[in-house]
Amino acid sequence: MTLVLAAFAIATVAACAQQNPKELVTQMVHNELHSSSAPHYWMFLDHNVKHGKTVVDRVVETRESWLRWPVSVDAHPPSDRDRSTADQTIKRLVNDPAARENDRKKIDEDSKKAESLLKILPDAFIFEPAGENNGSITLHFRPNPNYSPPSKEAKVFHAMAGELVINAKDKRLEKLSGKLTHDVDFGWGILGKIRKGGTFAVEQSQEAPGDWELTKLDVHINGKALFFHTISEQQQESMTDFQPVPTNIGLKEAAVMVKRGESQQAKK
Repeated sequence: MTLVLAAFAIATVAACAQQNPKELVTQMVHNELHSSSAPHYWMFLDHNVKHGKTVVDRVVETRESWLRWPVSVDAHPPSDRDRSTADQTIKRLVNDPAARENDRKKIDEDSKKAESLLKILPDAFIFEPAGENNGSITLHFRPNPNYSPPSKEAKVFHAMAGELVINAKDKRLEKLSGKLTHDVDFGWGILGKIRKGGTFAVEQSQEAPGDWELTKLDVHINGKALFFHTISEQQQESMTDFQPVPTNIGLKEAAVMVKRGESQQAKK
């Protein structure tokens, strides 16, 4: 019976996508924005390709800050210097409230900017159904010419055209990818310029019931006016090997966990 109901629900959502894709996108955005009301914390491996170097860090999320520890650099073990630098950073975050506050502030500011862009998604673009496969609904999107972006970030986002993939069962974002359709200037190009042809892609996967986590970020932008603390113009990042972390974990305990790579909650 459960499988029948699930199949019926997916078929209903797929029909909604055909008739009113904007409504489906609006429901997805609502679910994404309200998913953080009961946050989960994770330990995971962060694979980051930036400036020609591939770095794998182990990351432990906590309420106060995120701690990182090097696992490999260009497929080789991290050097003593890499470990020493990471150790100093962890000690500073554990012992210095101002450092923790600054780190958390950057994470929160980027999250708020991402949420603000997600909120405009239904109105900033025109969506067209592009098929349904294995419980995922694909929509193509292009800029809505009647929409006026309220911020610099929104102005860049609104210049994108691409593909949105939504999980039909949970109505959650699986993939969003786009390409800049034209140059974007700020202050007639004096304050910054993003060039046509730049691309971005983000992907999410379900790591626990109701909890979808970012698992891929791919950015290739040519220009000068990006607005995120933790994202660069040329970056490929993927997150793997998620293990749950206790929501009440302290920083000292997290510091031990990130170096050892063992989650006590995962052992239970």
